[in-house]
Amino acid sequence: MSPAPTAWQAIALDERIAWARRNMTLTARVAAQLPPMHGVRLACTAHLDLKMLLAIEAFARAGAQVAVVPANPHTTQWDVVGWLHAEGVETAFTRFADEAQAAAACVEWAPTHALEMGAVVMTAAARAGYPGLRAGVEVTRTGIDRLFRVEVRHPVFDLDAVPLKTLLHNRFAVGTSTWATLTARTNLTLHAKSVLVVGYGEVGAGLARAARAYGAQLLVAEPDPSRRAVASYEGYRVGTAEELIAAADVVVTATGRPDSIPAQLLGQAKDGCILLNAGHTDNEIDVTALGPGRPVIPHLTAHRYGDRELFLFAGGRIANLVAGDGDSLNVFDTTAALMIASLGWTTDEGSTYPPGLHPLPTTAWRPATP
Repeated sequence: MSPAPTAWQAIALDERIAWARRNMTLTARVAAQLPPMHGVRLACTAHLDLKMLLAIEAFARAGAQVAVVPANPHTTQWDVVGWLHAEGVETAFTRFADEAQAAAACVEWAPTHALEMGAVVMTAAARAGYPGLRAGVEVTRTGIDRLFRVEVRHPVFDLDAVPLKTLLHNRFAVGTSTWATLTARTNLTLHAKSVLVVGYGEVGAGLARAARAYGAQLLVAEPDPSRRAVASYEGYRVGTAEELIAAADVVVTATGRPDSIPAQLLGQAKDGCILLNAGHTDNEIDVTALGPGRPVIPHLTAHRYGDRELFLFAGGRIANLVAGDGDSLNVFDTTAALMIASLGWTTDEGSTYPPGLHPLPTTAWRPATP
């Protein structure tokens, strides 16, 4: 069953771009402040949708050579890739289904800077001993965690920890767009349903808050005691995934870690439970244990697991982008502006820092303040 495009994606690309420009004015304002970027070879790993088009366009128009690597091939919008290619952006690495191969090929392209969601190019460069990266910016917690496991030879700045990113984007954007996507694709709301949120970082907190606003009863599984306390103060039922999954009508993961819902937990899920992922990685739910399943409607498959039937949404991949349109234009406006401002500062001043991970200075992202 071939998934149908969303109503938004069915609109002609030039019309969508025009509407995005009208509603992403902070992105445009910060893009106009970019320093000249001639001589910069930028590896940009991102979910290649319309909103990222405006950020990538800004770097290219400032004079940088830009190569794009999909943060996830399943979230790539091919009309956007075609538009970028026509603008002179290097899109050859989008042909790789395997992110490690795409990252390795991009390292061979010899980037001088990186802006990434997931740090696949920077970690590949570290493992290959590539000396050409002068500085980089990482946008996600998943990417920062990956960078801790390698020896980076250049300064890397943590955009995910910037309050505007973690408090606005992570807390408010992802939850709203995830549940809107589930409703749009299944015609189901969360009213009177028990929703288990696995992982109570900022993304998980946003998922829980939005789910409660949409009528759900909330369960939260989180190993960190301080985050469990916060979830409890919010009025949620708190415990382990093992303790809570049998009570859940819907389970959503937001951990960035593989096997957050392993095979043994699937066997405890309620008959008819819907499983979806809002985190960065595709393997937070053990989809291999579920098997291929039976298509029910676009983006939803049914899986017989023991004596029960479970439903997997968007193949266990990042739900709001694979099955929907991702975060809204107006919320992502701040995120895109943060990326542009941060990368502009990094190409100008970031290379003066020593190798390793660094907080992003306030002066780097302040121009993106709404």
